[in-house]
Amino acid sequence: MDVTIKKITPMMAQFLNIKEQYKEALLFYRMGDFYELFFEDAIVASKALGITLTKRGQHSGKDIPMCGVPAHASESYLLELITQGFKVAVCEQMESPIEAKKKRPKICSEP
Repeated sequence: MDVTIKKITPMMAQFLNIKEQYKEALLFYRMGDFYELFFEDAIVASKALGITLTKRGQHSGKDIPMCGVPAHASESYLLELITQGFKVAVCEQMESPIEAKKKRPKICSEP
């Protein structure tokens, strides 16, 4: 048995928790001035929207696919995805990043 405990950031732990609740939808996850999509959602959305697929860190030893859209232009991207038949969940940032940082733990263990 591998006794190494893999770590994930608090942000990614929150994303994974929310995504678990909305498995059937692409999750638009608000991060400042952008809505970001990660993992399979990013791969699907980047193809459907014709936007660049990048990466953000690693999870379980693999790069995390990521793509994003500016929050001010999100309605047109959401409409395009919905028109193509996708279900979309929007996770809005409800507090300032400074307030959120004060409350979250330093690091979480990977599930």
